[in-house]
Amino acid sequence: MAVTGGGPRRTLGRMDWIVEHTPQRLVVQLGAMFPHSATCVFDKTTGRARFERKLFFLPRKTIDVALGEIAGFDVMEVGPPLNSFDPRVTLASGRRFFLSPAMTREETRAVARAVRAFLGLAP
Repeated sequence: MAVTGGGPRRTLGRMDWIVEHTPQRLVVQLGAMFPHSATCVFDKTTGRARFERKLFFLPRKTIDVALGEIAGFDVMEVGPPLNSFDPRVTLASGRRFFLSPAMTREETRAVARAVRAFLGLAP
């Protein structure tokens, strides 16, 4: 973990956001302890994806879908004054839901690229 300014900083270069990456399984942890976070498990062995999200320490409803149902994993970027960069999962049904971002816009984009590559989605 790199240290900058006032404390530790998570960096994707050291694969801190990607907890596990094997040919059959990808586990990604996004966000921060507060106010929101998400753990995403993509498992080719079971053919399922599981999204566990928390908001203000409270667990939100877990989303469990077939890998084949995931049609997109994109970063939705909004410029000033919000400057947000939230990952969005789009299912084949058209349903969409957002996940917590990584620390920076570039790290969030890199996580999205890794997820798309793992799932065989277009870059």
